[in-house]
Amino acid sequence: MQISRRSLLRAGASSGLLALLAACGADGVHTQASDKNTTTVRSSPSGVGRLPAPEARRTKFAMVGDSITKASSTALTTVIGNEGFTDITIEAEPSRRIAVGDGKAEPLSGVKTLYTMISDGVTPDVWGIAMGTNDVGKYKTADEYATLIDQMLSVPDAKLPIIWVDVYNPNQLAGTKMFNKVLRERAAARANTVVLSWFDLASDPKEQILRSDHIHPNEKGTLVFADLVSAALV
Repeated sequence: MQISRRSLLRAGASSGLLALLAACGADGVHTQASDKNTTTVRSSPSGVGRLPAPEARRTKFAMVGDSITKASSTALTTVIGNEGFTDITIEAEPSRRIAVGDGKAEPLSGVKTLYTMISDGVTPDVWGIAMGTNDVGKYKTADEYATLIDQMLSVPDAKLPIIWVDVYNPNQLAGTKMFNKVLRERAAARANTVVLSWFDLASDPKEQILRSDHIHPNEKGTLVFADLVSAALV
């Protein structure tokens, strides 16, 4: 089976989602990619960064995110699996914040989720993070954002690569821009850390990848989000 991102986007989002669902099933949360003949053909999305080439082939990927990641989990599993990753773990919950949340009254925080995954034996070759959308606007200073970001970046082993997808929240635009700026500054201080620009894609009205709330990806947007992440891994 051949899955072409360009073809899916030309055909329309709904037909693209049907093809993805047929490829990997409905939940996309912890999937062993098994169709060795499946390939993805895609153009490099705007704003993508790439990790340095690895010494050995990467096959395991784990990601922590919020509702944007959760909406994109099926697309992520398929597109990343098509790049040769055979062990993909995605932990994403709506309204998840970076450091706030005990898993009872609100979703478990991103920091605690990372610790839990590591404790449970999740050992990826690359960590993915897509956090911050629910935190922008709730802090006033760059130092506060830096503290949040550093908490996440300090959890994985320092030798492991991290990709972090930045944020787009038009309801908190000033906070969004401050967060993304600080994110790049803090990521630059850690080796093997790349920031991907979801902001560039989501804020471009020509892309038409968001739902009516202008925050969450529509069906086409989930493919674009997945492609952004995948392109950074290869």
